[in-house]
Amino acid sequence: MGSGSVREPAHVTALRIDDAPGSGLVSSAADVVVRRAPRPGRRWPARLRFAAGLVAGAALTCVALPSVTGVAWNDVAPAATEVPPVWLIALTALWFTGLLAHTITLTGALPGLTLRRALALSLTGSAVANVLPLGGAAGIALNYRMARTWGHSPAAIGAYTVVTNIWDVGVKVLLPILALPALLVAASTVGATVANAVIAGVLGLGVLTALGVATLSSAAAARRTGNLVDRVFGRWLRGRSCRAALLRLREVTHAVIRTRWRRLSTGIVLYTALLFALLLGCLTASGAGSSFTAVLAGFTVERILTLAGLTPGGAGVVEVGLATTLLAFPGAPVGIALGVLLYRALTFGLEIPVGGVALAAWFWAARVRVKNLPSGSVA
Repeated sequence: MGSGSVREPAHVTALRIDDAPGSGLVSSAADVVVRRAPRPGRRWPARLRFAAGLVAGAALTCVALPSVTGVAWNDVAPAATEVPPVWLIALTALWFTGLLAHTITLTGALPGLTLRRALALSLTGSAVANVLPLGGAAGIALNYRMARTWGHSPAAIGAYTVVTNIWDVGVKVLLPILALPALLVAASTVGATVANAVIAGVLGLGVLTALGVATLSSAAAARRTGNLVDRVFGRWLRGRSCRAALLRLREVTHAVIRTRWRRLSTGIVLYTALLFALLLGCLTASGAGSSFTAVLAGFTVERILTLAGLTPGGAGVVEVGLATTLLAFPGAPVGIALGVLLYRALTFGLEIPVGGVALAAWFWAARVRVKNLPSGSVA
């Protein structure tokens, strides 16, 4: 079977480090579960949850954001027109530079992946995650399908999925430690409830990341974790063995981490730094007047909230949380509201159409490859 002639499964989901237990299950070295497509009747709960999340995100953005900032939409619109076009061009270039930096991690996690294809995986996965029900799992499934058509093995794709998630969550867990002084200042203003929620979230993510690293760094730990999962969730595994899958996956991920951890770390640190620079640039362009400490605190909270998954792409939740943190420091409310919206327009809104174009290009290229296959080949 050639690299361009892969028969795709009807439905694919994959395990993410930040997914809820049971949302995906490692069933092979690819860390991918292939199963039948869900029956139409079973799709309604997911659609309803997505619709509820969409409504909640829109309500938070349209209603809660003005309430939190004390700035009406009529005040934001005139301020937006005053942002110089050169700033918008520079910010867009900075956003794209961040995506390029992220490909350092992606290509490190999947040997043989080119920069162009890494960009395609990043953009299409984000676009799907931002617009579809259970978008995170759908984005991973799409990336799996794309990587398979490019000839990457299921084992390599499984390692890529797990390693990139560990590095992504890991840097978001470390950020609060670096930004602790700024977060303490913000906590004194936003209140104990928000501060405790942030602390609880960081601790939870830290524990999950530590468990993931420990499981994949030791065969004995992988064996014990797999045995525990098999015993607790055995009735839902339908004969599959999490223990065997974790051991196979550990072999692949261990090799990637051992030989490429420097490249993985360089890419994720550079990408995170450029995202911070993007937020700082958006707030500067909008005239927010926020200090470096304020931006650092806001950025740390924003990175954590992107993992919440309460709404598609964190819509509404991220905007309100980011604005609330920034307002805990001195600054212009109108500029802060506009800066937050500019930042989210680039990191959330722009990814949808650009990712859609990348997905359309991949579908077109895949169709061309199928047409050019010799007669009798499996597509």
